Amino acid sequence: MRALEECILIALEKAGVQGATREEDLTGVWVQNKKIAALGVKVRRWVTMHGLAVNVEHSCVSYFVGIVPCGLVGRQVCCINDFLDEPMSVAEFSVCMKEAMEEVFEVALVEV
Repeated sequence: MRALEECILIALEKAGVQGATREEDLTGVWVQNKKIAALGVKVRRWVTMHGLAVNVEHSCVSYFVGIVPCGLVGRQVCCINDFLDEPMSVAEFSVCMKEAMEEVFEVALVEV
């Protein structure tokens, strides 16, 4: 999980988002006290699955109205484009994420 958080932190920096951090005892990535990325784990029949979600576009934030991120009252959700002068698309951010994952996991990801 911490390696996936590291991937997100690197990808956000590549995208131009400054000040993204982890918070002690919490899973996810935060910018200015707002949650920008969530991570999760599922375990079933001795198999683990990891997932992550990074909010990129403003439209995704509206889906969180009425949801308390991580059950933390008073915390808000944000997106990458809240911190950029020029908006970025999900496709553009995916390039940053791919590069970050290759760096952290020391692999070469290829399209199939």
